[in-house]
Amino acid sequence: MKPTFLVFAILLVSAFALPLSAGPETPAQAFADGERLLAGADFDGALAAFARAARADRENQQYLQHYAMVRRILLLREQLDTEQDDARWEYQARALHSFYISRGLYREALALDRKMHQRLSTASTAVLLAETELALDMNSEAARTLAGLPAEKQTEATRALHGLALARQGKVDEAKQIAAGVELNGEAGPAMLYRVARLTAAVGDNERSLALLTRCFESVAPSQLAAFKDHAQRNPEFGKLASKPEFSRVLQTESKVPESKCSGGSGCSGCPMRGNCGKGGGG
Repeated sequence: MKPTFLVFAILLVSAFALPLSAGPETPAQAFADGERLLAGADFDGALAAFARAARADRENQQYLQHYAMVRRILLLREQLDTEQDDARWEYQARALHSFYISRGLYREALALDRKMHQRLSTASTAVLLAETELALDMNSEAARTLAGLPAEKQTEATRALHGLALARQGKVDEAKQIAAGVELNGEAGPAMLYRVARLTAAVGDNERSLALLTRCFESVAPSQLAAFKDHAQRNPEFGKLASKPEFSRVLQTESKVPESKCSGGSGCSGCPMRGNCGKGGGG
């Protein structure tokens, strides 16, 4: 066989071995690319991908909404670097925090929460930071965050999370003392009930934990109930309870909170634009 023909044959076989060209990007592919980039906290890349999807299919409101959402996130991130007023800065930071948590961007939330707590140093910012640290299994860091609060700034929420962080480190006796001292009044909201339910489960007080989890589910808005239940099923504190029939019964609990139709949309609670659209109503 002549060398020239041999080279041609090799090139021909190689060409057929290569995958066929994918062709032009479809709107759905651009949108999927945007979701992937957003999951990796590449906000600029996600914005460009959502823009391609929206331009290619102008009738699809989901594409446009995601573009507007990420654009708003980028603006908020820029504003945080220049905002001097603490109240406005905190509002913007909390909006970003909600978005990061709703998207599972815990590392982004961690960096933001550290800045927030360093700047404002309140019980509320300590709770935000500690909850993010616990979500990342940074239990000793969460304990230090909460132990570092002056006594006058401590609240039932900070104490409950401190006990949870200690229990996760095997300091169960200390955690039990904290759990015994945490007081819940009739006005306690679902987030607080959920924190104490986790703490009491962590120290082995299963009966109280399940009772508090039931109260939590009853007091949470219907549109948020599924997210609470999903979190409970994946939460390590409830791991030992998950196989018990009592836990299964608690998961059947329905919300007792009335809710308007506008608040039933997906993702509204974590959207930083919730106060600026016709659907969110500022709620």
